[in-house]
Amino acid sequence: MNTEFQNIPSEENPPTAKAMINTFRAFGYDLNMAIADIIDNSISAHSTSIWVDLNWNGADSTITIHDDGFGMSLDELRNAMKPGSKDPNDQRELDDLGRFGLGLKTASFSQCKRLTVVSKKAGYTQQKRCWDLDYVNQVQSWSMLDFVSDKQHLIRTEKSISGTTVIWEKLDRLVGDVKTNDQLAKKAFFGQIAKLESHLSLVFHRYIEKRKISIFLNGNELEPWDPFMKEYEGGQFVATEELQDGKVSVKCYLLPHLSKLPQGERREARVDDWYALQGFYVYRNNRLLLHGGWLGMLSKNEHHKNARILVDISNELDHEWQIDIKKATATPPVQLKKDLKRLATLTRTKAGEIYRFRGKQLQLRDTAINFLFNLFGKRRKGEKMALAIISMMSIV
Repeated sequence: MNTEFQNIPSEENPPTAKAMINTFRAFGYDLNMAIADIIDNSISAHSTSIWVDLNWNGADSTITIHDDGFGMSLDELRNAMKPGSKDPNDQRELDDLGRFGLGLKTASFSQCKRLTVVSKKAGYTQQKRCWDLDYVNQVQSWSMLDFVSDKQHLIRTEKSISGTTVIWEKLDRLVGDVKTNDQLAKKAFFGQIAKLESHLSLVFHRYIEKRKISIFLNGNELEPWDPFMKEYEGGQFVATEELQDGKVSVKCYLLPHLSKLPQGERREARVDDWYALQGFYVYRNNRLLLHGGWLGMLSKNEHHKNARILVDISNELDHEWQIDIKKATATPPVQLKKDLKRLATLTRTKAGEIYRFRGKQLQLRDTAINFLFNLFGKRRKGEKMALAIISMMSIV
């Protein structure tokens, strides 16, 4: 125990409930980040299936995230609902995706004014607790409610051996006070589903690929989206290295050249976003933290858009990598930047070589086409002959 202030008078000075709980709304989450943060909790609770549902009902629309994980007893639920329920300096299990004990609250309050959690632990009775920001603002105290707005929210967990349901209501940031028959608002609400599907299938792709979890979005099971396109022909594995005494693993990939992708598969490969998606992909415990960009060390370039680098770190390095509460930013420690930049430069150089080689091939093809058409003229017979010859050339 620190004895420096042993004989100094002290007093409790807790934060004002109204001010603090509303501050939690300003952490900068978007809907995709917020739901991903809740799913992190489900994974840490060893869930195998997670159901995310966006339910339209105008101002009374709801979002629910239900899992089949371990669930919580009443004491555990109370602790989970408490702001700052974990010390970020505590030792974590290696597969724990949490850190600050704030994610459930900050992610939820960023999207809604009422957060209800219903949970059941095997061998225990089902429990529920609710934070309603309007109520906290009214009573101006840290008053949590034993409340659920609709008993239908209790059914899924009650029928399960164990599991947890997170319910978001009063979605003021997403729908406000719109009417149920507002078609534009309804379209915008359900338009979030496609964005959310794209985000979750990328962020949790390694969990889904390894069949550790299944995620269902409005009843549809998500397919994983591998940003390194390892199953496609024409890609290259450039290099791999272990850094920081094996605590950081780096793998460098080149995607196939666009011309190698069948036209029907380009949308699935998200080729329209390749320029933005080039760069580092930082994973923490197999969960993608950030993607795209070169960690501030290099700039994006059209010639390098098929270069992507996978970086794996463990949750032991959270402080060194400055992982934020949203788990959406990471900054490598100074001692690693030199090696990461070296590997990035190597990968970008290889990407540039492919880009220039393909450009020369296309230029050679165009030159051949022009020569043959000039040779045979523009008569129908000459055109057919030229095209027949060109089709047999490997450069086409």
